[in-house]
Formats: sequence, structure tokens, C-alpha cells
Amino acid sequence: MLQILLEDDYFIVAAKPAGIPSQPTVDKSRPNFYSLLQTQLETERGSGFYLALHHRLDRDTSGLMIFAKTKVANTPLADLFKNHQIQKTYLCFTKTGKAPESWQESNFLSEIRDPILKKMKMISVRSGGKKAITDFRIIEKLSKGFLVEARPRTGRMHQIRVHLAEKNLGIFGDDIYSCLKKPQAPRLMLHAFSLEFIHPFSKKFIKIEMPIPDDMQEFKTLLR
Repeated sequence: MLQILLEDDYFIVAAKPAGIPSQPTVDKSRPNFYSLLQTQLETERGSGFYLALHHRLDRDTSGLMIFAKTKVANTPLADLFKNHQIQKTYLCFTKTGKAPESWQESNFLSEIRDPILKKMKMISVRSGGKKAITDFRIIEKLSKGFLVEARPRTGRMHQIRVHLAEKNLGIFGDDIYSCLKKPQAPRLMLHAFSLEFIHPFSKKFIKIEMPIPDDMQEFKTLLR
């Protein structure tokens, strides 16, 4: 059963598990979060339940995703993302290294296909590419790693992962960007922890949080 953390007349915020893509892929037999959530809601409430996808998380990232549940809510939610009016906060475990308590990474990222991994990835470029900005803060210093908070100001693919890897603070469990392999993480140690926004209909401030899941809690014990 997928967990729903907030629901009103317009939106649903649900918890995406790690290990499945956010949306359908070329392989139609492969489970994805959007389809699983829609099936669960249709089973509970009847066929034809409306659910619209507006953003994604990487396959191995866990955490919060928000969906529109009516057509009326589609444009306002799209505008929140377009105008950077939804603040997303992530938590992750990284290797230790030289870093201030808080800092900002700002560069331009471009997408390429890695010839060895056979996967698409992002790299920083001096010309071209798209602007990527992330604010970082070290939440806790453990003996074998850092617990880091990341607040992206832009929405580029793999933005947090690239920024940390290029800072020599790769996220444990990353299968694309540079990171420490020991202790071995069960998956990418990245979690979409909170969403903050002004509700476009009620005009109230909304903040939803989801604690890090059990696999990240257990990994934290290893880092201690």
C-alpha cells in the first residue's frame, strides 16, 4: 500500500519508494510509481480516478511527490513548478570532505550519454547547458559521512548528484556519479524530504515532510 501524506480537493502528495521509476518507461511491464498509485486510487475509489504527473524523482530516490487530482488543478500546479514556487528539500548521505557548514553550487549542466555506463548523465559545461543552482547544508557529521540537506533552486536532471560529486562529496550508492563504495549502500542514499508552497486555491502555506525511510536509517547507523 502506497502512503498518502496529504490530500485535499485538488492535490495528492504520496511517498515514492526507492527502486521504481516515477512514470511509465519504454518497458510497459516495468512497475512505476504513477501507475501503481493510480491503480491503488481506482481500486479504492472507482475507475477513472484523475491523477496528473508534474514532476519526477530518480528511480532510486525515495520521498515526496505531488500530483493534481482534478483538471482544474493542473495549470496552477504546473505554474508553481514553472515559477519555482514549490521548494523541495532533499536529504542525503555523502562521503566526508572539506566543505563549509552551508554553501551554494551554481553552474551550467548539459546531458550526455556515458559510453561505458550506456546511461544518460549530466556534466558541467563552460558554454551552453542549462543553469543549475542548489543550496546545501551539512545537517550532521558522522564518523564515516555527512548527512546533507539539499534545496535545489532549479530542476535539472541529477542536479543534486552532480553538484555533490563535483564537490568530491558524492552520494553513497550513486551508480552514475563518483562516490565512495564502502560502506556499501543498498541504493542511492537520496530522499525527497519535504515540499513547501502557497496553495494556489486556499492561499495557505503548505509544508509536508517525510522522515528518511528505514534503509537510510540503517545506513546512517553504519556511518556512525
